[in-house]
This record gives sequence, structure tokens and C-alpha cells, in this order.
Amino acid sequence: MPEKSFLPVKTWQFYHACKQHLGVAFIQKLFKVSPRQIDRWACDPDFADSSQRNPMDRYETLLKKLMERGAVDVAMAAADRQAAIVGCTLVSDVGVVPDKTTLADECLDDLPALSQLHAAMRDHLPTPVIRDLLRKLKTEIDEDLALYERQEIQQP
Repeated sequence: MPEKSFLPVKTWQFYHACKQHLGVAFIQKLFKVSPRQIDRWACDPDFADSSQRNPMDRYETLLKKLMERGAVDVAMAAADRQAAIVGCTLVSDVGVVPDKTTLADECLDDLPALSQLHAAMRDHLPTPVIRDLLRKLKTEIDEDLALYERQEIQQP
């Protein structure tokens, strides 16, 4: 009887699910490691005598270090690449704060971001670059809305 399906929320659970869905032989061939190593990656470290940090743990460490050192764009590009593989788009959850004081100035502030996006598309730049520029344009537009809503609330 197959194991009960679950949504992996920890990295070891992800590797456990990969073993279930892809098989140990595939993972072994992909990473060029022993089946025992795969078992170490896929076991709950709280209850196993022999567990080990898996590649996803190490990847997450890289992303965290990049963020700590201010290389947010590099970390986001890597995460965006992963999101695109599963048909998603990365969206920052950092709060939107308008950087202009008037709605007219905030709206005009969209134009450079829009122009950069269009130029990059015309120049056929790689999709990750296009996604990053689009994200920046969306942030500018979100700033427009935030300022509009703030001003609307202040008016009687």
C-alpha cells in the first residue's frame, strides 16, 4: 500500500516526497550519491540517528547569506528561477511605501521602470531580467495605489 500523501513543509520532507514520487534510483543518479545518503536527507532529524543537511538546506543557507550581505537581487533572481519552474511568479512581501509626496510625481515615477522593461523586451534580454524589471514596475504601480488610497482617506 502506498504511503499517505502529504505536503512537505520541511526540506527533509521534500526529499522524502521525492523518494516516493521519483524513486531513489533517479535521485541517486541525479546527485551521484549513495541510497543511504538520500535516506539521510529524507529522514526526520528529530528522530533519526543519522541525518544530514540536504542540498535544499544548503541552498537556503546561500540565499540567507546573500540577503544578509545585501545581494537581494541575486537571491531574488535565484528564487524567481525556482518559482518559474513550478509556474509561479515571485512577489516580495515587503510593504509598499510611496517614495513621492504627490500622486502626479508618483505616477510619473512609473515611466522609467516601464521604459526599462520595454527596452529589455525589445532587446530580447533573458526572461529572469524581464521578470525582475516587471516586478519593479509593479512595485511602482503599487506605490501609486498606496498614495492614492492614503490621499483618498484624508479627503472628507
